Amino acid sequence: MKRSTTTRLLTLALGCSALMLTAMKAGEAAGEPVKVFILAGQSNMEGKAAASTLKAVIDDAPDDPQLKHLMRDGKWTTRDDVWVTFLCRSDKQATEHARKYGPLSVGFGSQKQTRDDDNRRVAVPGVGPELGIGHVLGDHFDQQVLLIKAAWGGRSVKYNFRSPGGMPTEEQLQKQLAELKARKPELDEEQWKAGFGQSYRDMIAEVRKVTGDIKQYFPDYDPAQGYEIAGLIWFQGWNDGVGGGNPDYVQQLAALIRDVRKEFSVPKMPVVIGELGTDGLDAEGWIATFRAQQAAAAALPEFRGNVRLAKTAQFWPNPPDLSQQWEAFRTQAKANESKPKDDPTRIDPGDFYFKNWVQRYRKELAYTSDKRYHYLGSGKCYYQMGEAMGQAMVELLK
Repeated sequence: MKRSTTTRLLTLALGCSALMLTAMKAGEAAGEPVKVFILAGQSNMEGKAAASTLKAVIDDAPDDPQLKHLMRDGKWTTRDDVWVTFLCRSDKQATEHARKYGPLSVGFGSQKQTRDDDNRRVAVPGVGPELGIGHVLGDHFDQQVLLIKAAWGGRSVKYNFRSPGGMPTEEQLQKQLAELKARKPELDEEQWKAGFGQSYRDMIAEVRKVTGDIKQYFPDYDPAQGYEIAGLIWFQGWNDGVGGGNPDYVQQLAALIRDVRKEFSVPKMPVVIGELGTDGLDAEGWIATFRAQQAAAAALPEFRGNVRLAKTAQFWPNPPDLSQQWEAFRTQAKANESKPKDDPTRIDPGDFYFKNWVQRYRKELAYTSDKRYHYLGSGKCYYQMGEAMGQAMVELLK
């Protein structure tokens, strides 16, 4: 049945109205403040997954609704409404595969290395939680979004990220110093004291550097629209949980949240704490203990309604199990290495590893790129954790 002329005209009018409303909304949003989010923490906020591990998953299921928007025609997509800065990486670290600033795409994690078909090391882009965070926040806001990454590996809240409101007393300092001196007599006392809170101060400096000159790092920025610090997403914990733990983590993280809010004059700044998801839902020991501390910090009465824990353990990667193949390979590798060096059947150990492990199991190894404490370097895991953090932030902002 053909539609009547009246119906066609009504449909056309409604379509034009929708387009006009969309254009008006976009125009209004363009004049509104840019939403700035601080992404801070240690190595897992840096992001330790090779982008190729994410591509491997997409190649397996190109129509996966959660991931298919990340690639188009074999190339990584880029968002022009979400920008990222990661200025705290050194100039040496900043390459075409590890950008310091630009529109959201892969490449804002740590630069990774892999081996090509000729067994040569080649640099590849890295991925961190910023990719999932950026897509969720970009979809949520009509305004432009700027993500400021300030993250360094191997940092703790009890030392490097110790904020002004959570600094140790002189008595506590002297006690810690005595314990350290007993193990390291050569310890430089002044240098050690100066290290308390250095990463916290660096984080604040990083945010001020970017917001003080946004136009340089975000070319589309219009000074007339301004910006607002809209939230903090915190992803850190390994160095406070491992090695005896940190019984004062809850109080120290709470002090950090208060101090960041005070520093930027946002008393109720929304804060998302990314759960330490290592080992997945069945984690035990210190990991379970630390997770309970993270949950306790988010549940403090003073933070009700403006701090939330984003669960991540459910995204722990489950790559193919190659344990039996690895044991068989190790036996073969030892046999090869034990041969006299002038034995013509002996293969260079590096070449043996590449041929009999990397090449043989290339498909199975394609999903991971790092160690356990870096979520096995799984790009899918980092993306899903980022989505969870972004969604938790959206819930706080509603």
